[in-house]
Amino acid sequence: MILVVVADTGPGVDTPKVDQIFDAFFTTKPDGLGMGLSICRSIIEAHGGRLWMSPNDPAGSVFSFTLKVTGLRDPSQE
Repeated sequence: MILVVVADTGPGVDTPKVDQIFDAFFTTKPDGLGMGLSICRSIIEAHGGRLWMSPNDPAGSVFSFTLKVTGLRDPSQE
C-alpha cells in the first residue's frame, strides 16, 4: 500500500460535520454540490484503498488515503 497525506492549517472541519463530509450532496459551501469527497472516496475504494480525514492540531485538517501498489518493477531484474 502507498499512503498519501495532505494537511492544511485552515479552519478545519466542524466536529459535528466530520461524519457527513464524505456523504453525497453534503456541502458546507453556499454554492457547493457536495460531490467532491464522495466521488474521491468511491474512486479510491474501487481501487482497494481507503480515504479518511482527521484534525490537524492546532488548526486545519488532514486528509489521508491509501492505494494498493501493483505492477512495480524491480530495476535489479532488468
